[in-house]
Amino acid sequence: MIQDTSAEPPLAAMERLINFINSHVPVLSDEFSFLGEEITATHIIIPIIYLILLNLFGNLIRSVLINRILTHRIEDRKTILSIGNTTKYTILIIGVTILMASIGVDSNSKFNAALFGEEGKKVRVFDLLRLSFLLFLLVWFTRKLKPVFVNQVLSKYSDDIGVSQSIGTIVQYVFIIIGAFFIIQTSGISLGSLNVLAGALGVGIGFGLQNIANNFISGLIILFERPIKVGDRIEVGSVQGDVTKVSARATTVNTNDNISIIVPNSEFISQRVINWSHNDRSIRFHVPVGVSYNEDPAKIKKILLGVAENHPDVLKRPAPDVLFVEYGDSSLNFDLMIWTSTYINRPIILKSQLYYEIFEKFKEHNVEIPFPQRDLHLRSGWPPESKAK
Repeated sequence: MIQDTSAEPPLAAMERLINFINSHVPVLSDEFSFLGEEITATHIIIPIIYLILLNLFGNLIRSVLINRILTHRIEDRKTILSIGNTTKYTILIIGVTILMASIGVDSNSKFNAALFGEEGKKVRVFDLLRLSFLLFLLVWFTRKLKPVFVNQVLSKYSDDIGVSQSIGTIVQYVFIIIGAFFIIQTSGISLGSLNVLAGALGVGIGFGLQNIANNFISGLIILFERPIKVGDRIEVGSVQGDVTKVSARATTVNTNDNISIIVPNSEFISQRVINWSHNDRSIRFHVPVGVSYNEDPAKIKKILLGVAENHPDVLKRPAPDVLFVEYGDSSLNFDLMIWTSTYINRPIILKSQLYYEIFEKFKEHNVEIPFPQRDLHLRSGWPPESKAK
């Protein structure tokens, strides 16, 4: 009977390769003791060469995906890099797993000592390592695939990046929860054996992890209730900027100076938050203007409306308007009210542009710009002359 060697175990294949090299290269066949095992130099060289080749193969596949395949199908460069890196690390993880199994690091190894648990349901070292590794892979893969899902799938159905990011984060958390239960159930670890860890985690949350738990729950509230979302212009405390990322623990806010400020999620729940773009990106700004008492208010209104209507970033609907606010100490005060949806995060820039144009129009129409005026009354004979003694 002819034996089928196509399904040869990895361990046998590795041993046959090592024996073949040792038989043809005697200098590598000398044995020495390592961790209680008799090995040769070949046992160390072969895994190193294997890892180097595996890394080269992963880089090759990544390069082909990024430069040859994905560039013609996906426009977002970050998404392309995310897919390429995910594919490379997947190859490395699978390859390292095969290597570990081939050198005998499995459940029957003497390193797989029992840690805790009931008799017959003990949790061993490799069980805990495998569980931790699979949970890490689950979180890592969902984090890498989230931008692909948001940019390539959700972007086709919604133009609001904040909505897409919120849905993507919620889907990521759902997959993590479902995947974690599946991994625990299929890992052979009884949930009852994890009671000790669950109790220790509960004590840790009670004493040292209160803020982390508070921020995590606040992050879930933000994602589901959506008082803020990615792309919103917000102001909380002394922080003002654009929301660029909402994560489980904190929210990243980018200021006009391109400074990223990490704000704990709990602050958005416990403090008053000003959201400039919660319902709509259209915001009304006030531009105060003062002119001399010698000017005609109707003329000033016409000039200010002309400046606002000619600016490309001032909305036509709602239309700009001018209010005669008050008779000031030295000027007639007006309030130019304009709407914009493009300068919501740069109001000072828009006001500066309008003030430049208003100044030119005032100079063109000989409009007098006021300055503080005071009446000074002088009384003669002061101080009184001293009486002669």
